[in-house]
Amino acid sequence: DASARPDPGMRGSARNGPRPAARGGRARASALLAFFLALALFVPGARAWGFGSPDPPDERAIEDRFAEDFEAPIYRASQLSMDTAADLEIERKATAAKARLAQRRRANINAPPLFEWRYEGVGIAFVVAYVLNYLKGNAANRQIARAFETAFLSCDESEGDEVKEDGRAVFRSEFTEVGKLAPSDPTYAANARVKKTARLSREAPYEYKCWATGRRFLTGALVTLRLRKRHDLFRVLYEFRNPAMAEKDEVIVECFFRDGIVAPGFCFALGATDAMLALEKSPLGAKDVARLCEKCVGPKDAAGRRRLSKELVLKAESAELGADVIVDEALETLFSERAYDAKKTSVGAFFKTAQCLVFGEDGGSGTLSAPKVTGVVADAFDKVKRGDGEAEKAESAKKDATAGETRSHVGALRFVFALPSSAAAGAETYRSGLGELIAFIPKLVDVVARVRLSDAQKEKARAARKRVEDEDFRKKLKSSAKESASARLDAKLEKMSDKEKQRWREKQAKKQTRRAGGRTMIRKG
Repeated sequence: DASARPDPGMRGSARNGPRPAARGGRARASALLAFFLALALFVPGARAWGFGSPDPPDERAIEDRFAEDFEAPIYRASQLSMDTAADLEIERKATAAKARLAQRRRANINAPPLFEWRYEGVGIAFVVAYVLNYLKGNAANRQIARAFETAFLSCDESEGDEVKEDGRAVFRSEFTEVGKLAPSDPTYAANARVKKTARLSREAPYEYKCWATGRRFLTGALVTLRLRKRHDLFRVLYEFRNPAMAEKDEVIVECFFRDGIVAPGFCFALGATDAMLALEKSPLGAKDVARLCEKCVGPKDAAGRRRLSKELVLKAESAELGADVIVDEALETLFSERAYDAKKTSVGAFFKTAQCLVFGEDGGSGTLSAPKVTGVVADAFDKVKRGDGEAEKAESAKKDATAGETRSHVGALRFVFALPSSAAAGAETYRSGLGELIAFIPKLVDVVARVRLSDAQKEKARAARKRVEDEDFRKKLKSSAKESASARLDAKLEKMSDKEKQRWREKQAKKQTRRAGGRTMIRKG
């Protein structure tokens, strides 16, 4: 049917016929209208309640913004000048502070700091180290003295008076009193058998002494312990830096003879080679041992062996005196070639020297210095030597009356022994090492007291002493003449003017030239 077909040239709406009503179009339009109405009503209400509205403007910010945007050039320049002035003031103050600090440093550049731990700390540490070393060294020396006293000087009745090989009863059996210095001394005891707490008198932290008296031929014996200066920190550091100069612990026993026991001609010395060299250089041996004594070998025994070891040296004023000392059994049992080699660890390790000194009123060996005795020991020695009874006073007065006819001579035997190197050594160690040497002391005293010099020995001793006196006198005279000539020359030069001194020096120079080279002969042609 042609009427039912749409015309292709017609528009869409006409072609398609009448359009049906849009579904939901009206509903959408109503929704949009409602949304815009609600939005228009909500925005003024939200602003009224404070939502969505900006913060109220700050007046200071508004002024600063206004000043930045609209300030005049003059105001801006003044603001910059104020900021610059504040910076300059701060910089000026900092510069002034630096200047004051520099001035203070220049003023105190050489002044020591008031307090710095690096100096005070070192000083405090050194003081503490010195005190600790003093306490430790003093305790070590005290322990050595106590061990020696226990080994040889203690008087215990339970051990008896028999002299043993270890020497523990030598002083108790040979001397009446041991350790009696003076009634005021703590070690004083009327009975020598009573054991006291300490018989050694402490003279110094490194020196202890004990006085023994009451034996024939002797006025007394002085035992001196001369130990290392362990309490001195400077000495300890010096010995650590120079081990060869380190001191050794030693005991010195000095037995003083009574008047008339020894005379000029009794000087001799026995000891190891190195100890004898040191003795000859010391004040005690520089005159008698070095200048009066000569080396002695002595006779051999029946088997042809040497009576004295090769490692020992004996020097005496005469060969006869040396033979009398060597052939005695007391020396042969210790210092013969066989015995000395067998006792290397005891006698050989601790024996140093045994010396006989003679000093008296004859002017010969009287110039020798006697062993020093000080303190209460000196008082006791003088008391024993003078005597307290009427008989001793009468005898002393008789000797003073006959002093023009006879001269008295006083001598001493001086023994030097080394001590064990360990400070912790006990009494048994001392007895095993020094026992035979301590027991040898009274034996040698008896040997020397029984020696009788011949007329030839006495004459030789007097001649030797006269020779030494003449040498010393000539040396002293030469020295005094030189000193007096120098004094006269100084006095003469003081009286001269400067020109006279100059002419005198030129004249002396010419004299020296003529004496040195003589007159020079000049030949022509």
